Amino acid sequence: MLRHSVELWLRVAFSRAMIRVLATYGDPLWIVVNIGGPLLTSIALAFLYGFAGLPQLTGFAILGGGMVAYWGNVLWSMAAQLNWDKRSGMLYLYFTSPAPLTALLIGMSLGGILGTLPSSIFVLIIGTLLFNPPFSPPTISLLLTFILTLTALYGMGISLASLYLILGREAEEINDALFEPVSFLSGVYFPSIGRGSPLPLALQAIASLIPLTLGMDALRRAVFYAESIAELWPNLAALFIMTLAAIIVGVKALSYIETIGRKTGDILVTLK
Repeated sequence: MLRHSVELWLRVAFSRAMIRVLATYGDPLWIVVNIGGPLLTSIALAFLYGFAGLPQLTGFAILGGGMVAYWGNVLWSMAAQLNWDKRSGMLYLYFTSPAPLTALLIGMSLGGILGTLPSSIFVLIIGTLLFNPPFSPPTISLLLTFILTLTALYGMGISLASLYLILGREAEEINDALFEPVSFLSGVYFPSIGRGSPLPLALQAIASLIPLTLGMDALRRAVFYAESIAELWPNLAALFIMTLAAIIVGVKALSYIETIGRKTGDILVTLK
């Protein structure tokens, strides 16, 4: 029985991930958007930093371009997904099928990561060739930081996807309101916390509540200052805790929706 449950969970997660990957690369326009937006923004900011006499920040702009694609993917391909599935009637099929909801969410996350990874790498390669920023050689601390940043980001996506259904709001409007402020506060293109941050301490404290902020800070320190795990561990520990908390909130919220839906025969759940 346990073996069957594990196999079902893995098959559902794999299938949902592959659907996301195939959907991403089956649409040429979506590929252009994934690559073109972050790349053009990174190049523009890198030139701006260079003209302003701040060549050391060009690397920050390139690194941010490689990561901002994931933030957009979390909002539009994770947080808003269940709302879109509800409108199309797919969410009802999820709840009535034997597919575990956690496997569906994890599969969406893995598919989003795999679908966005080539775009992120392409932005980093083009930016590196154009500006030759002083990147340090890859290390274990860099790999661990990258993995924890992505898991925290997509954990946030799982939580938002579930909460959007409960709140009953328009996902697109919330995403539009979140994208630019979070991109600014998280320091995707400039240091927003720690060394070199132009923001006041109070705003840095608020920004530190965003997983992408801690991830970008740790990535910059690993990429440009070759800091080790021993130096990055506060950020890494916080990202790990944020990941667990976000996934637990998301799964609990979906379980609540499922329970209410089975009692009332509807999943148009709103908080009262």
